[in-house]
Amino acid sequence: MNRTRIYLGISLVTMSVLMLELSLTRLFSATMFYHFAFLAISLALFGSGASGVYVYIVQRWLKPEHTGRLLSIASMLFGVSAIFALYVILLLPLGFETGMENYYRLAKIYGATLLPFFFAGCVVTLAITSLAKEISRLYLFDLAGAALGCLLLIPVLNLIGAINTVLLVAALAAAAAVLFSIATAGGRALTFCSILLVGALGGLLGYNIKTHRIDVRTAKGYEEKHVLFSKWNSFSRITVEGEPSTGIEIKIDADAATGISKDAGNSDLHQDMRGGLSGLVHYLKPDANVLIIGPGGGNDVMTARVFGQKQITAVEINPIIARDVMSSEPFKSYAGSIYQQPDVRLVVDEGRSFIRSSREQYDIIQATMVDTWAATAAGAFALSENNLYTVEAFKDYVTHLTDDGALTMTRWYFEPPDQLLRLISLTRTMMKELGISNAPNHIILIRHRHLNRIDDRSPALFIFKKSEFTPAEVRLIEQVSGDQGYHTLYTPLTRPANIFTKMIEAENPADVWNSFETNVEPTRDNNPFFFNSLRVSNLRRALAAAGEWEKTNLGTFILFALFAITVALVILFIIVPLVLVRGRALATSAGSKLSYVFYFACLGAGFIIVEVALIQKFILFLGHPVYALAVVLFSLLTFSAIGSLLSGRFHEDHLRSTIAKLLVALVVVVVLYVLILPPIFYGLVHLARPLRIVIAVGLMAPLATLMGMPMPTGIRILARYAPEIIPWAWGVNGATSVMGSVAALVIAILSGFNQALLVGAGLYLAAILFVTRPRPSEQTVAAESAISVGDEVQITGNA
Repeated sequence: MNRTRIYLGISLVTMSVLMLELSLTRLFSATMFYHFAFLAISLALFGSGASGVYVYIVQRWLKPEHTGRLLSIASMLFGVSAIFALYVILLLPLGFETGMENYYRLAKIYGATLLPFFFAGCVVTLAITSLAKEISRLYLFDLAGAALGCLLLIPVLNLIGAINTVLLVAALAAAAAVLFSIATAGGRALTFCSILLVGALGGLLGYNIKTHRIDVRTAKGYEEKHVLFSKWNSFSRITVEGEPSTGIEIKIDADAATGISKDAGNSDLHQDMRGGLSGLVHYLKPDANVLIIGPGGGNDVMTARVFGQKQITAVEINPIIARDVMSSEPFKSYAGSIYQQPDVRLVVDEGRSFIRSSREQYDIIQATMVDTWAATAAGAFALSENNLYTVEAFKDYVTHLTDDGALTMTRWYFEPPDQLLRLISLTRTMMKELGISNAPNHIILIRHRHLNRIDDRSPALFIFKKSEFTPAEVRLIEQVSGDQGYHTLYTPLTRPANIFTKMIEAENPADVWNSFETNVEPTRDNNPFFFNSLRVSNLRRALAAAGEWEKTNLGTFILFALFAITVALVILFIIVPLVLVRGRALATSAGSKLSYVFYFACLGAGFIIVEVALIQKFILFLGHPVYALAVVLFSLLTFSAIGSLLSGRFHEDHLRSTIAKLLVALVVVVVLYVLILPPIFYGLVHLARPLRIVIAVGLMAPLATLMGMPMPTGIRILARYAPEIIPWAWGVNGATSVMGSVAALVIAILSGFNQALLVGAGLYLAAILFVTRPRPSEQTVAAESAISVGDEVQITGNA
């Protein structure tokens, strides 16, 4: 058997799996809802774990000389099942309504999606079983392939989109099958079949890139109509829909929409915008320097120009909206070249990252309905966090305002009005930390007169002024609002007896927000879940809710439900089969062997929890979840591979003491990161992004190298002392990786991402106790004992 070809095939498979896993988060977000996107990684980990248990159970019937053929067959099944999963996802539209039909569709989607991960897991598990003596080298190629997939993912998604990425993954899986088939003598028929499959899938990919025949037709329960433009990138699917004669709008993942006004560049045609809700702030500051975060179709920019503001900086996070739509024909001319006007500067960047690196002071900072309800490729880890709405973000905004500048945001008003209440709690906390007093004279809240016919929601305007509002300014806002029929929720001169007034005037506002049934306490960078207002003690409320509140909170219920379901599935499909097959072997010396099992359990959960938390921590520094995902995962996988290779040099007789030192060092580094990363990020955020990426990789290198060592070192210990329980160690490691991927978000919601990092460090610390204690009954066994190990590191490096 040609080992070089086997190694290359394994790298190709793990690269394909990571690309499939993260491109599915895009597909789930675009076709279903962002709530479901983070399930893709759990599916990947579960499929991997289940496949390893399956291979272990049936391995007595597998002949070593057939390994190459089995690897080739499993790889081909991986490719074919990826196509099948794509077909099911696109065929079965999932609506937002509850009901058994929707649940059946969801079950079919997840069942189909599980298959490619199962077959890919079989590939790696078979390879490790066959090449047990070379575990460190094979582990290196495993992680290196995943790292390469992480590196390629973003450019591939930007270039060909999520659907074609899945087709590419299928073709790459078939190419791996070719490598496996030619690595073993006597596999001509399989080689021919795999080459034929590569040609067929490659042809399908080329055909679809040219024709877009396979595409999203129905998304989130609605058939897409009058689509004028459609394009994917690594964190969204952008469509432009409508008719030029009646109006067109930009949609992000078939949900969040931003309209494009015809001839928006001609201010004379849009003087009616002077009465618009979001335009009220411009009455306060004429001839202003304006910063608009998330301008989308340009309506806020158009409004600012109608008021004659001297300079407008528009920061748009999505390059497709900024470049392919608003700066390209035919939409550029339709919008009157709004972003090409001499008083407008368009910047493609994440708003928070831009303002933290900016040295300018602004008279007005505006953000209107800035949310996409779209999971990024990191959405599997990010849920629906939004770093624009945290205490630290508000402090960034206010410190970039002129002395009498204004921060204004437009959010939805619905019952209960959690979003507006949370804006107030954020403002009260920000004011306290910046030493700004007399909150009742700094805030205005105005609600639009029109209600949405679907779910009784209406836009509401929040304005915070750095200096106190003057009576003349308040009367002007109230007069314009009254003329337009808007409802005053609060001004310094008009204070209705409502919950907003109560929170604004409260001497201790925390007493007010803590008394609410929903959670509206201020969010921070460590826990940036602005839209999550569902208290854990009242999870069932999400099922009985409706409209916008249900949309923003259902994800939390799903997350906790997923954790419970994951535990049940892990017990049913991973733990129970191992008990049935190897239960007697474990029971014969439970005291000495269970500690090894717990060691690998701690590794599995600790690795994935630290990984999830680090991705979130690096978002603010690198400017977007996609960059954080790519840099953290690539660094983690690459340096973990190096760590794995280095661990092969540890002396056999000192493995226990060595691993104890490694784990202590790892825990120290994790705790150190909790303390030093925030000041480093704040101090260096003004640097150019390429330099920040280099710094991020450098920061990740020492931790990632250490994280790559405990797993292969632990396997070497088991291979020497208790080879018969290695399947148990792998099974439990895979199980805790699945649960840890969900538990990390649960911890973050309940407490924060720093706390998640500390939990991960605690798990590594616990691992020391389970692996270092000598056991009198242990006897050295041959290192070449059969090792049946699954690929629990094959996708996101969980080890």
